Amino acid sequence: KPEITILELGEGDSHGNDHTAKIGGELHMEVDVIAEGKIDYIQVRIHPEGEHEEEGEHEEWELDTTYTKFAGLKNTTFHEHVEIDASAEAGEYHFDFIVTDMEGNQSSAEAELQIIEN
Repeated sequence: KPEITILELGEGDSHGNDHTAKIGGELHMEVDVIAEGKIDYIQVRIHPEGEHEEEGEHEEWELDTTYTKFAGLKNTTFHEHVEIDASAEAGEYHFDFIVTDMEGNQSSAEAELQIIEN
């Protein structure tokens, strides 16, 4: 199975590692991946934890992105930024990082993420 080590997760501007990101800003992710069976694809998922404050009928902000540009590599340092939508609510989120190799093996790493007001 692929091995995953989350090195940094934080505000995009500062390349921080405090597990926070600002609404309307970017989340910086730096993750080491070792995959003996060679990487097929990498998924990043972010979803809200628990109850969020805002009332009314609205869609909660989530992210589910698949990266294929690392396909065929045995190991890599994944360094990407994703935008935190301006419609996201401040609060606690769950970060999932999933690697699937070309042999069908899958591993995941997770972390808590705090999205804060800009």
